[in-house]
Amino acid sequence: MYKLFCSDIDGTLLNQERSLSDATVSAFAKAQLPIVLASSRMPSAMHYLQDLLSISDQPLIAYNGGLILGSQQKLLQSHTFGLDILKAVMVHHQDSSYNLSIYSHDHWFTDREDYWSLREINNTRVKPTYQPATESLQFLKEKAKNIHKLMCMGEAKQIDSLVAYLQPKYETVVHLYRSKDTYLEITPKHIDKAKALEVVLETYFDFGMDSVMAFGDNHNDEALLREVGFGVAVGNATHRLKAIANFVSSVSHKEDAVAKAILQWTV
Repeated sequence: MYKLFCSDIDGTLLNQERSLSDATVSAFAKAQLPIVLASSRMPSAMHYLQDLLSISDQPLIAYNGGLILGSQQKLLQSHTFGLDILKAVMVHHQDSSYNLSIYSHDHWFTDREDYWSLREINNTRVKPTYQPATESLQFLKEKAKNIHKLMCMGEAKQIDSLVAYLQPKYETVVHLYRSKDTYLEITPKHIDKAKALEVVLETYFDFGMDSVMAFGDNHNDEALLREVGFGVAVGNATHRLKAIANFVSSVSHKEDAVAKAILQWTV
């Protein structure tokens, strides 16, 4: 009935060790369907999970659809925003202590090692290049690269201030996404995981979105679960996502919600 799985990663697929449980790997193997990972992560932070699932040569969707890589890491689409927005954030950042992380293609730059950068290293198994934002900006200028994502992590009041600072001028250009009060992800405005998955399907497969089972937990999964044939919200998902989903798991990502859904609905 279903021909492909598409899954979010953080809060959906991973266990409390930020990895894949044996049960999850086994469930995917039993189903024997193609798997496309779709995440706000950078590509390098997804590769170790692809290796665990034996799909390292398969397409992936990074930066919530901002970067789509095909088989053998072939570039299919890239959606970015300009350096002027980074410059604006840098002005605000001068008087604040939140972590400013800059993502472009498979580069991650941040200015210092702190609680937030160490947490991201632990979560994603990728290490950033530590350097001042001014140097990162110069690198991007010299390489003629724009930005896939800015992530700002810190005290909720400082993130509130940043959103208020950016929204009036840039709300038509970028999406200001808060997965938590202490996290702000800045991405191109008109991207989402569903649009990116459609590109992957059109390029590599002979079926459409109605043949896909997808898994998610948060606001950036809403379009994906709405557009696929069967959307699964894990037990810890937002109320909005649960309302959209075809099936809501009774357990969280830490209790193998994805594995149990796969076994219940496809094997």
